[in-house]
Amino acid sequence: MDPCAKSLLDGIIDYAGLFPPAQLPMDEAFARFVEHRSSNAGWMLARFVCPAARLEELEPLVMEADTSQFPIAISVLGRGGDTLENFLESIDQDEQKMAAFFASLADRVVVDAFEVRLPEAGGVAVAVNQAWGRVTKNGSRPLTPYFEVSLLGEWRPRLPAAVAAVRDTDRKAGDGNRVGLKIRCGGLEAAAIPEIEAVAAAIATCRATDVPLKATQGLHHPFRHHDPKLNTWVHGFVNLFTASVLADLHDLPVRQLIEIVAEIDSEAFRLGPDNLGWRHLEASADDVARARRSVLTSFGSCSFSEPRDELRGLGIV
Repeated sequence: MDPCAKSLLDGIIDYAGLFPPAQLPMDEAFARFVEHRSSNAGWMLARFVCPAARLEELEPLVMEADTSQFPIAISVLGRGGDTLENFLESIDQDEQKMAAFFASLADRVVVDAFEVRLPEAGGVAVAVNQAWGRVTKNGSRPLTPYFEVSLLGEWRPRLPAAVAAVRDTDRKAGDGNRVGLKIRCGGLEAAAIPEIEAVAAAIATCRATDVPLKATQGLHHPFRHHDPKLNTWVHGFVNLFTASVLADLHDLPVRQLIEIVAEIDSEAFRLGPDNLGWRHLEASADDVARARRSVLTSFGSCSFSEPRDELRGLGIV
């Protein structure tokens, strides 16, 4: 494996087989995760994404799993809530579920990420700070919470407010306990796909404020392309990760990130043994590894085989 491809793709996918459109039963989703993880491309997998409300359902499957798989990394998906009050009540319930799950499986799992959608009714700064304190026990539990902000509709005032709240809590958390932002890049209908400008702005804002970013949904394919089922253009994960790497290295303006996120010509991208490039811009394997840790860290996908097989077809994996 070329060093640059390894830096770009190592642990890039959080497997979300429980969620649409795959929406597999728990036993089948976890079995596929274990199978993929033990395959020769398993190094691209990071975590198994599971709702907090279904951790009890996952527990016996982990108990029966092959010990060679341990520790199994888990990202827990919180319930969230429309109002600040409901949001924080759900956070407390999720924390109790996580604590019980980890207590019974401490030698078998690592619960190192928590994902939750921010309340729509406001109070974002309080929501982020309070949720971080509760799920991490004020930093004593090694866990990275990712707070999801919607990039649909009136996203322009919403995005900077969410990033500022995450940034402030991330600084409070310190270097050992990061706090991140999460964006959703697609869905089951065309209306669920955020515009290019919104995705580029999320990358630029997180890079400028040193906030880790995670993406999810709609990113099964490497490059931006037209989806005939949805009859619209959908985002590509290589576009997003290339934009984040080059933004980190070259301090690119948003207008240039928009061009990279919007790029539909796969030949405009280069992934060689020692560098990642888009048109005239390049980054080394070390630059890629650094950006993967500090900018766009991973993406959630209900399929592992689709992105893996397309990368194989391109000769990248």
